Amino acid sequence: MFIEIIILSIIIGLVRGGKLSRFKRVNFKKMWVLILALIIQYFLVTINFIEELHYLDEVFRFTKQLSIISYILLFIGIIINLRYRSLWVVLAGSIMNILAMIFNGWKRPILVEGIELLGFEDLGFLLEQGKLPLYTPIVEKTKLAILGDIIVLPKPYPYPHIFSLGDFIIYLGLFVLIQEIMISEDRDFGNMVQFDFISR
Repeated sequence: MFIEIIILSIIIGLVRGGKLSRFKRVNFKKMWVLILALIIQYFLVTINFIEELHYLDEVFRFTKQLSIISYILLFIGIIINLRYRSLWVVLAGSIMNILAMIFNGWKRPILVEGIELLGFEDLGFLLEQGKLPLYTPIVEKTKLAILGDIIVLPKPYPYPHIFSLGDFIIYLGLFVLIQEIMISEDRDFGNMVQFDFISR
């Protein structure tokens, strides 16, 4: 879903008259922290849905640590790039996700029925056995289950997916961020640069 949102936002940005060249104006010395955090989170989610799990045992041992690092980087990346208003939306979604994890042993609550609906019955079985390090099944005692992975995007969607309300808000924030970068006028960017310079 992460990749699809980026591609969709770029396409819509181009349709709206935006320019890819405006990405050159982004200060990647600050943005790389945010990008790295999102890549780590995408990686952790993806490997949990790979069925050849025994090849990933060494990585799984550090899932919690990598997850914590990714959120630290994410919050740092958002804070140092807050001139992009859309990142407030990403921040809100991230807080929702991290709250769900904090209250559930630093694991993401996920709907077992949702995994099975996507056709990952074997992974559903592993989840119930506690063998998916990033996830915990939603049961009666699960806290903040509403913030868990309960939104299912099944077939015929080409890439069936299950995600949380926090994920959805993050996707929305990233979508708007790309629009914000591609559509922003040169004069607006110049004003921001001038403001940043004066504020120093």
